[in-house]
Amino acid sequence: MKNFFISGILIILLLTIPGCLKKKNYKDESQRLIGVKVYQIDRELNNLFEEWVSLGINTVFASPSVFSDEFKSLAQEHDIQTFVILPVFYDPATLDADPDLYAITDKGEKAIEDWVEFVCPSREDYRLLKTEYILKLIRELDPDGISLDFIRFFCFWEKVYPDRNPDSIPNTCFCPYCLERFQSEKQVSIPDSVRDSGSVSGWIQTNHIEDWTAWKCSIITSMVEDIVTEAKKLKPTIKVNLHVVPWRKDDFNNAIKRIVAQDFPLLSKYADIISPMTYAHMVKQEPAWIHSVVSDIHEQAECLIIPSIQVNEAYLLESLSLEDFEQSVTEALKPPSSGVFFWSWEQLESRPEKKEVLKRVLISFRE
Repeated sequence: MKNFFISGILIILLLTIPGCLKKKNYKDESQRLIGVKVYQIDRELNNLFEEWVSLGINTVFASPSVFSDEFKSLAQEHDIQTFVILPVFYDPATLDADPDLYAITDKGEKAIEDWVEFVCPSREDYRLLKTEYILKLIRELDPDGISLDFIRFFCFWEKVYPDRNPDSIPNTCFCPYCLERFQSEKQVSIPDSVRDSGSVSGWIQTNHIEDWTAWKCSIITSMVEDIVTEAKKLKPTIKVNLHVVPWRKDDFNNAIKRIVAQDFPLLSKYADIISPMTYAHMVKQEPAWIHSVVSDIHEQAECLIIPSIQVNEAYLLESLSLEDFEQSVTEALKPPSSGVFFWSWEQLESRPEKKEVLKRVLISFRE
C-alpha cells in the first residue's frame, strides 16, 4: 500500500512539472520525419514526388520560388508536408540597399566573412519588415510550415573547426543601436572613457559578459516569438522549424549562446522542431558527433530535435565517402532524434548511390 501511494505521488508530480507532457509527446512520436532541402527544381514534378515517396521522404523544405500551385497540389496528394525556407538576418539584398543595417563585430568591422553577411538583429525597423515579408509568403504560398534560417547573431560557423580558439570567433553586434539598447534594457552604463578609446566591446565582454549574452539571446528569442505569434494568428495550424548552429552547450566556451545567441530552452517554446545543421564532414567531426549534438540539444529543449546532414562535401577538398554518409545517416536517426533532413536534394540527386544508402538505412531502422 505504501509503495502504491508513493507511485501515485510520483505520477502526479510528473504531470504537473512544466514540460513533462511535452517530453512525453516527444517520446511517443511514432513517425520519423525524413526531409530534404530543395532550392530549385529542374525536372518533371510528378515523377519527382513519386521518387520522394519511394525514398521515404515525407517532408520538403523549399525556397519560396519552388512553391508553384502544382508543387503544393502534388505535395498534398503524396502526403508530403511542406516548409518554406526563410532566411532571417542573412539578407545581402537589403544590406546592399541600406549598409547602415550591417551588424558590427567586436573589431569594429561589418559582419562579413566569405559569403556570410548579417543584418543587426536588434534593428526594429528591419525586424518589422522581415516579419511582414514572412506573413506575406504564408498568405501567398500557404505552406504547412515555416523554416527559419539564420535566426541568430553573425558567425561563419561552417569553418569553425574543433581546434578553434573560442576568443577568435567574432562577437556581434556592437553598432550604436545595439549599445544603446543594451544599456537601456540591462541598466548598464558604458563609461565615456571607454567609448573614446574605442574598446567598448572589450569592456562589455570583460565586465558584463553574462548580461551581454542574456541580452543577445533575448533579441533572437523575441524575434522568433514575434514571427511565430503573428504566423499562428494568420494560420493557427502552421508548424515551425528552426535551423540552428550545431554547437553543444560547452563547445567553444558556450558560443551557442555567447556568440550566436541561440538559447534552446527558450527557443523551443515557440518551435515544433529544432534542426541543428550537423554537417560533420564540413566541420571536421566524426559521424558520431551528430548524435552527440542531438542528445545535447534534446536535454535542453521541449520540442522535436531533427538533425540536418550533408550529402556531399563542402568547403573541404576531401570527398564525403559512401561509408561516412551511411554512418552519418545512422547517427542522425538514433534516439532521441525524430528523423533526419538532408542538405540538399540537389546534391542527393547528383549521387544515385547515396540514394541507395538512404533506402538501406531507413529500411534497417524500420525493422
